[in-house]
Amino acid sequence: MRLPFWSDQSDDGVDASSPEAARLIRRLSAVMLSGVTLLVVLSAVAPFSPGQSQVLSDLPFFPSPLFQGPAPSDASPAPVLADRSSHPSTKLAPYFTPSAPLATSRNPEILRQFHDLLDQYVHRQAHDDNFTIRVIDRRTDEVLELFALTNLRAAYENGAPVDWDTVDERRHEEMDRLVDKYERRGVPLDDIIVRWGRANQVETAHERDRAYRAYERRLAEHLGLSLLATEIGTVETFNQDHLVSTAGAVSRYQMLPWILRRGGVTEYTLPTEADAWVRVREERNPLLVLEPAFLLLRGYANAVGHELPGLSAYHAGPGNIFKLYRAFYTSDHFTASSTVADAYAWAVTEGFDTVRDGSTFGGDSRGYVPAAYGALTARDDRPVDQSPPLQAVRLQVEPGTSVTLRDLLAPLDTTARSLDWGPAADTARTTYDRFRALNPHIDLPASPRRSIPEAGNVRFVSTIDGKAVRFFLPLGAPDVLRTAGIRALDSPATFRYDASTYAGPSPSQVTRWDRQYEALVDDIAHFGFTKDNRERLLQLHDRFETLAEQRPTRYRRRQLRIISTHRRLWMSSPWQDLADATTRATGRMKLEGRPPDLSSTVPAVPDTLRRRP
Repeated sequence: MRLPFWSDQSDDGVDASSPEAARLIRRLSAVMLSGVTLLVVLSAVAPFSPGQSQVLSDLPFFPSPLFQGPAPSDASPAPVLADRSSHPSTKLAPYFTPSAPLATSRNPEILRQFHDLLDQYVHRQAHDDNFTIRVIDRRTDEVLELFALTNLRAAYENGAPVDWDTVDERRHEEMDRLVDKYERRGVPLDDIIVRWGRANQVETAHERDRAYRAYERRLAEHLGLSLLATEIGTVETFNQDHLVSTAGAVSRYQMLPWILRRGGVTEYTLPTEADAWVRVREERNPLLVLEPAFLLLRGYANAVGHELPGLSAYHAGPGNIFKLYRAFYTSDHFTASSTVADAYAWAVTEGFDTVRDGSTFGGDSRGYVPAAYGALTARDDRPVDQSPPLQAVRLQVEPGTSVTLRDLLAPLDTTARSLDWGPAADTARTTYDRFRALNPHIDLPASPRRSIPEAGNVRFVSTIDGKAVRFFLPLGAPDVLRTAGIRALDSPATFRYDASTYAGPSPSQVTRWDRQYEALVDDIAHFGFTKDNRERLLQLHDRFETLAEQRPTRYRRRQLRIISTHRRLWMSSPWQDLADATTRATGRMKLEGRPPDLSSTVPAVPDTLRRRP
């Protein structure tokens, strides 16, 4: 989602002498020189907030998976992120595979421009630090000047505290001077691009995300998304959970409160033993907002037909993507073989001015997906987290019961069993402080003493005004509590976050209806925005509701959430406008036929799946 209070300053870039560029050169050398390896020190990453600008480098851009050696053996270190099939260079090829032969693509020039745009953001996010400004000539992609705030950089490297807003103010001043300089030299103002590096903030964002990164990756893969999804928090807020946009979007993933409430993420207050109340804001706990954010993204991607425009829809809104498609229909690039991903690539390159004029799809929107990719490449060579650094159990108390925080923590404070409270609690002095670190959504007061303050001794109940009261403890803590005689925990509501969380569905869980829904989404990828396909969607939605009612597994409930988001978007007036435009556009050409299994015929519902009266 967009962060309106963070303005994009048309800022990004990368230097061929940077460590990240050296890494890319090393990969190229590994292939071309057959065994010569360059030792490279990887440096930080660098994204900005929603929407970023661009930067070009003198170094050709090659995505990480293309020039890596053979797959690691059993004795090798853990595979790196770029090796995974969910990496966009593999999963979303050829859009993120610049080495792919352009001659075989449907729109080779558009694909080349898109690869150039990715190159710009890889430099901006993964190379240039926050003291760097690049000036580029849009006409030739030539880097006119690489300017750095050397004094501020030196102070930062010597340990001086830094405020990035202050650094940006200085860059504003220098940017104005640089623009004037090159305009006087004859470069048209509209062709002067200025890009600011964000590598320091990206690196910090990735460190903030360390405890949750494994869950983001697993859930993305479980939902069939690429690893681009794991960088939403980086691009939106640098993984800061407390930020609120001027539009009211909250959490590190920047979602509007009503959307979060739909996903079960709420706010409420808990009573304490001191007749005070403690505020609970669930959007501030990444473990509580992760699933709603990724399910929303999956629903958007299905509704618009592909993950690329789906990610853009998450930021710019699905309505803008529907308008984008309508603009593509009028371009010279729309053919019978075009896909919605082609339309997105056109919209952020050659067609950007056309799309921007007819919507609110601006510079921030243009850079959103490339910025996510740039941030991801900063982690490409890092080993995949095999075991999550934070493992915990999400708990509720049984209806009709209650328990105070002091009663919960007392057995955990005295047990001889070792409990892992996660990395955020490493420096905590007391069990109360560890609980606070593990539950950032509960606004517990600090304790100057080594005891639980009365104003922090909350009383947990099952629900508050119908909202589930959820809290986290380390793995193993429920057993300790049961041994101590505390029986208030609701076992069916327990959810574990460990090495098995977000594993994919078993084959027996995937029904014929799920496969039909996949077929529908594939049809949508070929501009299948038709009333017949909407009828298919509505019928499948009914099937999913029935399945979730009869088999309320987590997988079935997730599938229902996804298709419900899809259905909501397809019942909107912007979708109807798109459907009408699709009818007109396809009427002007004979579209390629679709396979028989993608027809609009939906088999009758078996009696066992019909709704009960």
